Amino acid sequence: MGLMSMDEDTVRTLFLTVECMNKSLGRADDSWRDHLEAIRNITSILEFNDTISDQDRRQWQLPLMTVFQRVAYADADSGGVPDIANWCLKQAVTLLQVYPEDVELLTLIGRNWLSRAQRSLSRIHLSEQSSSSSGESSQVHLSSSEENRQVIRGNAEAESIVCSADYVEARGILLPAVEYLQCAVNTARSQGNITGDLLTTAAEACMSLGNVSSPKTNCQYFQQALSYLQDANELTNYNLPLHLQSYLEDYGSLME
Repeated sequence: MGLMSMDEDTVRTLFLTVECMNKSLGRADDSWRDHLEAIRNITSILEFNDTISDQDRRQWQLPLMTVFQRVAYADADSGGVPDIANWCLKQAVTLLQVYPEDVELLTLIGRNWLSRAQRSLSRIHLSEQSSSSSGESSQVHLSSSEENRQVIRGNAEAESIVCSADYVEARGILLPAVEYLQCAVNTARSQGNITGDLLTTAAEACMSLGNVSSPKTNCQYFQQALSYLQDANELTNYNLPLHLQSYLEDYGSLME
């Protein structure tokens, strides 16, 4: 079912369904499974095939994709719900051709890629935790030459790790996340409607990419993340989440 074939009653019913889903998710995040069948019934027959701008249609398309994507990635660490996530990405990219400077669409696409990377990032985190716990040892005094050798060995190990499958997969997914969110930030700034939520989302994407990139190249991503966080921290009536505030306090001096 394309957009042009939907009458007003169908659109109204669809919009009310999405509103009910959103309210349900607001009351209980774990209710997302209850909506899978209804969403799949919709996505199986609905494709956005817009070729010209129409704000009336956009006003219900964007909330629909946002709610569906929220459901798709409610359990992002486990990979989410791929068919719904893919549908959301496909529709958003299609609409972006019609609305190339739409900040909300750019953000939605960036968030899709960022959420898509969470499964790989979760596996990496678990692996690092396991390695850290198994490698614990008592602290001993090292000579200067021994410390240098340890640093060299650590750098070599870090370079080797980022070539492993999960790291490569995560980078491949996070690169478009960073690019779309950067585009969203730049577009929002040019339109004078930048928000703290957008800046912190872009920062988290950069931090994630930095964490899975080579030590030789990851500095640029961490620097960009700090820049986003500083900008967000300077916004009126916006408070950084505590973990990002701590990150900025710990590493913000590197920007000076």
